[in-house]
Amino acid sequence: MMIWIGCLWMLVVAMISGELAYGETPSGTMVRAKDIAIVLPAQGDQHLAAGPVLFPVAWWSDIHASFAATSVGDAMEVENSRDDWRLVAIRFAPCQPLISYISELNQALCEPQLRLVWQPVHQQYSGRAWVAYADDRAIHALYRINGSRVLGEQKAAQWRQWARQASTLKQAETLQYEALNHLIVAQVAAELMNLRGGLPGSAYDVVGERPEFSLPDRGRSFLSKLGPFLLQYARPELLTQLTAFSLPEGRDPPMIDEWVFVAFDPAASGQRLKAQALTVRSRRDGRILADYGYAARASVRRDEAALQDIMDQANDEVKAELKDAVIWTFAERKAKGPSIAAPEQTHVAHTSCASCHKLGGLTFDLHNLSYLGDHEISISPRVEMDVSRELRWLRASLPNISGVVADQFSLSRQASL
Repeated sequence: MMIWIGCLWMLVVAMISGELAYGETPSGTMVRAKDIAIVLPAQGDQHLAAGPVLFPVAWWSDIHASFAATSVGDAMEVENSRDDWRLVAIRFAPCQPLISYISELNQALCEPQLRLVWQPVHQQYSGRAWVAYADDRAIHALYRINGSRVLGEQKAAQWRQWARQASTLKQAETLQYEALNHLIVAQVAAELMNLRGGLPGSAYDVVGERPEFSLPDRGRSFLSKLGPFLLQYARPELLTQLTAFSLPEGRDPPMIDEWVFVAFDPAASGQRLKAQALTVRSRRDGRILADYGYAARASVRRDEAALQDIMDQANDEVKAELKDAVIWTFAERKAKGPSIAAPEQTHVAHTSCASCHKLGGLTFDLHNLSYLGDHEISISPRVEMDVSRELRWLRASLPNISGVVADQFSLSRQASL
């Protein structure tokens, strides 16, 4: 086993250093923001619906049941039909830290993850034109990447085992894990780049709507390529977590000023959802500082009452960490926002659901990468900084990724590794 791992590591080092010309193209193609943060338009009928293949029917009942006991009640069912829900954004996170606290090893001990954002959008006729209106709720699904497609079953099993043991890996094992991880990430990133619609690379800079949708034919072509990609990487059995938030009934965010957050673990091979407790973990050692129930009710000016109670009753050490980790009042947004938005300082698990969603410009807009009403897509500072970090990681770890070459590399080299 050490022989093939050693050969694999030498191969990846050669690939990164350019000896294999891995990913070289005449145009010098590189991964860009819109490759790993895909924003789909709310306007128009070119979209991917929340059909049963990507969104099992049983998920709806599990999500509705969790909201039923909160102030949201049956608002999701009353104000939206299932046909309203569409995919609005996709994120590929190539280096999601495996260690649950801030560490220099976060850059090496990480794993790729795919994230999908679903949202209900109406097409309303307003005077002279159709206008898209997105209700103030969204569903966020997270998926692990199945490494066996690139590595084969045996090596993928070793890769998964090392991922589970991340906090105890020795240096040699860490390097071996990285080697396998880079091959998997390179393949997914290359496939994402292959979704491009023949536009200049600069068209994919800066997070925003995919440029293909500027022309109907290109938009349709893009969706026809995106569908098979999602069928490969966003299968229900690959789900690791699903989160959702919603405004109560009324469609008036500034007046209602309340949002409810819930989370789920996958069950029954991803066909069902099991309610997951909401927690805040320590940045220093990853331990759980607060477990504040299965639903969080928050507003612009406050967080979940149960979380506040935990804070009030905690010892000095926990209280100090929670005080810094959560945006407790409206006035704290400006001071705490930058550190919560910075992935090198705060993992998502290190803050509350509401705090992570309070980083945008509009005080009543809790969307991180989705739509609110008839506004343009909301892109929070956290998303921008995540994408910036991920691009730096990709360009440092795999500086020359090309879709065609990467695909040929992964398919032709598997047997020889």
